[in-house]
Amino acid sequence: MDVMLVTASPALCDEIGAAAAALGRRVAVCLPEAMDAHWESARAVFVGVDCAAELAAQALPRRDRLYLVGDDAGAAALWSVPLGAEVIGLPEGREWLSSVLAGPAGGGQVMAVLGGSGGVGASTLAAALAWRAAAGRRAVALVDVDRLGGGIDLLLGAEREAGWRWPRFAAAEGVLGELGEFLPSADGVAVLSMARGPDPGPGREALAAVLASLRRGFELVVLDPGRSGDPAAREALRAADRTVLLAGGSVRGLAAAVETVRVLAPAAIEVVVRRLPGTVVPDELVEDSLGLPVTARLRNEPALAVAAQRGDRPSLSGRRHGLGRVCDALLGAR
Repeated sequence: MDVMLVTASPALCDEIGAAAAALGRRVAVCLPEAMDAHWESARAVFVGVDCAAELAAQALPRRDRLYLVGDDAGAAALWSVPLGAEVIGLPEGREWLSSVLAGPAGGGQVMAVLGGSGGVGASTLAAALAWRAAAGRRAVALVDVDRLGGGIDLLLGAEREAGWRWPRFAAAEGVLGELGEFLPSADGVAVLSMARGPDPGPGREALAAVLASLRRGFELVVLDPGRSGDPAAREALRAADRTVLLAGGSVRGLAAAVETVRVLAPAAIEVVVRRLPGTVVPDELVEDSLGLPVTARLRNEPALAVAAQRGDRPSLSGRRHGLGRVCDALLGAR
């Protein structure tokens, strides 16, 4: 099932149907009483404000890619929290509507790497995953969504590489063309980094448009969303097919990871535990606390921190380097 629209409004059917047809997408329309059968199988669900109360009364499980649409901003705001839905106001939100319709269907996979706490090494793992995939001859883009991270191009030693950073996409919306040729490249990975200075970073609409384009042009898009919880970071997590949660292997690191999952609510989480010196938190405690199995364990490697400070690519090969094995485990689970 591609996209479902829950509404009794002919005008809304025409609006979303026309936007979908222009992108070659198919939209199936149903009323709230028939939605239960398609709730989990639909790639995205759009709910007309006219049916929001009736659908909320069904108390269906929470899901991602759920959008409230309509021209009544007050009613949309009222029902967005009970449904757990993003609001697309019409007509002003037509470009974002097109981005959502164009984005997740087909194309490459989007993987977010989320740190369970600050300083755990999420950016390093995101970069390593992109490098490992590129070494396997996959077309890969690495996207920095952490406006407080200082720019992931510094981590890669690519700050002087020519190409576009996020400020060039500040006004992006709707359906964009291919972007790969405009981005800096680091060891075969196309990189879209934050800029340094007063630039506030991408908005939600710009991020949705850019990710939709990158998904069409690359086999894998790796996201570093950061932990700010701003609209762009939340959109990045919402757009991801998979989220790798890197949890610190200490009691405090685990507590922070639990809060991160609670507040940001990413979907399709895979847990990687970062072992730290002097900490022994068993996998059973991690799994019980998060309610998720541990996918992999990353032991402490001081050389990774040194490489990150220098902007060098960390070693991913050899018996002593566990980072490469963790990347292989995650990339092999696609």
